[in-house]
Amino acid sequence: MTYIKDLERVHALLDDIFLDHRKALLHFEFEEALTLLEMYESILIRHMQDEELVLLPVYAERAEFSGAGSPKYFFDDHTKMRSYVELFKEKTAGLERELNIDKALLQLLDREAFYMRLCSHHDKRETDFLYPILEQILSQDEERELMSQIDLDADRASIVRNRGKENTK
Repeated sequence: MTYIKDLERVHALLDDIFLDHRKALLHFEFEEALTLLEMYESILIRHMQDEELVLLPVYAERAEFSGAGSPKYFFDDHTKMRSYVELFKEKTAGLERELNIDKALLQLLDREAFYMRLCSHHDKRETDFLYPILEQILSQDEERELMSQIDLDADRASIVRNRGKENTK
């Protein structure tokens, strides 16, 4: 059985993939960087959908949370994160056509650094509020039922990543 706290492993996997994307950018391996970013996006979207469709409705209905733990902030962060990833895909795909690749790459890396701070703040909100509060308010049977509805756990996300690595060789 996967527990709610185990979803933190998906965050770690996402961080690893995004780091690999950034390393590919630094090596001017733009096609690889885009492939990694698309893999990152696929896992990220599935993870966010699990939270939005399964975890957050229960949290919003049953949890007592402070302002920083408001469900609205989770949804708002997800919206921002989706927008940033779309922008990064566009920018990464167009890097080779830039007249000044160095400048365009540095601008992209700067934006990605800002995005990484957003993700770090969002992950902290989940590990400080969403996951522990859900674990407190749910019985073991309820947690098991809730987690049975989760589409993507860390093990399945790792499989997605490994398939992506095979396709880029």
